[in-house]
Amino acid sequence: MKKWVIFFVLLVWQISARAEDGAGKQIKDAKFQIVKATIEFLASDKETFKEVKEKQCLDCQDYDDLLKFVERNKIKKADALIGDWKKVSVDTSLSHWEKGLNKFKDRVVGDISSGAKSKRKKLAGYSTYEGKLNSIIENVSISEPIEDVPDIEKLDEAPEPVVSKVTEPVKTMSEKSSEPASYFAFLPDMSKDMSYVIILLLILGILFLLWILRNKSQVMKRKERELKDQYNRNGSTESEAKIMSSELKEVQQKLKEAEAEIAILQDNVRAEMERNERLSAVAEVEKPVEEAAEPAPESPIKYARYADQGDGFSVQELLEDEDSETIFELTILSSNTASFKISNNQNAQRYALSNSPYFLGKTSQYDTFPSGNSLINTDIPGELKLQGNKWLIVKPVQISFS
Repeated sequence: MKKWVIFFVLLVWQISARAEDGAGKQIKDAKFQIVKATIEFLASDKETFKEVKEKQCLDCQDYDDLLKFVERNKIKKADALIGDWKKVSVDTSLSHWEKGLNKFKDRVVGDISSGAKSKRKKLAGYSTYEGKLNSIIENVSISEPIEDVPDIEKLDEAPEPVVSKVTEPVKTMSEKSSEPASYFAFLPDMSKDMSYVIILLLILGILFLLWILRNKSQVMKRKERELKDQYNRNGSTESEAKIMSSELKEVQQKLKEAEAEIAILQDNVRAEMERNERLSAVAEVEKPVEEAAEPAPESPIKYARYADQGDGFSVQELLEDEDSETIFELTILSSNTASFKISNNQNAQRYALSNSPYFLGKTSQYDTFPSGNSLINTDIPGELKLQGNKWLIVKPVQISFS
């Protein structure tokens, strides 16, 4: 598996190198020169681009330099054209490269001089611009590969000075062509796009093999864990069965004891109920008729620790006696009305001031904020109204601090 991966890597490197060298590089440079010459021709259109300061981009080596040239000279919309032309792919194969470059040239010329822009064909530099584009394409030199073995008969027939001139380039060309073909001579010439496709397929193949190996490794690990778990479960089954059997016996014994205790309790309850029935029957016969005693009058003063209902006080939570936490003192005025104030108990007041927003927030009204050592003075008592089991705060108590 490692040998195959190494072979794929070498193959990818060789294909990418060959795709970038030779024909691919020449066509890429020619494409850039066509775009550069077109931008320089646009810079000569003074009527459309009045702020142009440079007619030629002498330092432009790539598209980034060309975009900077466009920005400096404010050639509007030229940056978008460069972006579109840069994306156009040109066939780099031996039989179609020239047609591809001419097609690209025609598109570029059409983008700047067709339709409403056709007036640019009348500019003084248009013919020079066309000639420059044709010259760029003519300067691209891509030929078929030369055989390594020269034609001996032709060399022998030629005179000596001619032979010396011919054999040298043939020898150098054969040496150059033999270097990259040492290990990959069997590979055919291909375009740059085709080489990228092959590179992508090779990478996908390697990733697919790695994915298969990873999945197989995970499956084997999972099976190994399952076998270990099964072995551990089988080894502990017998001991677990014994433990469960003993625990079951203990539970059954406890259940019997509980049932016996429940039966005893049921008998006791039944006997107690019968005894109570007999006592109640005797009491009804022997009990003399007594006058109903009047209930003792309730105290009109009640105490509360806080407004437990938020907007009032629960009747059940009111206290008969005050303590260090009974902040509020309620005075019952009638069956459904009462007044309330802050208790004069200093301990209760300190307790209220420990969290005054909570204890005094909804029950009291005051103009200044208290301190920890303040005394609470009730200026006007609050008013309460009984609603069900709650004394509702109708009017909050008005207080001040000293």
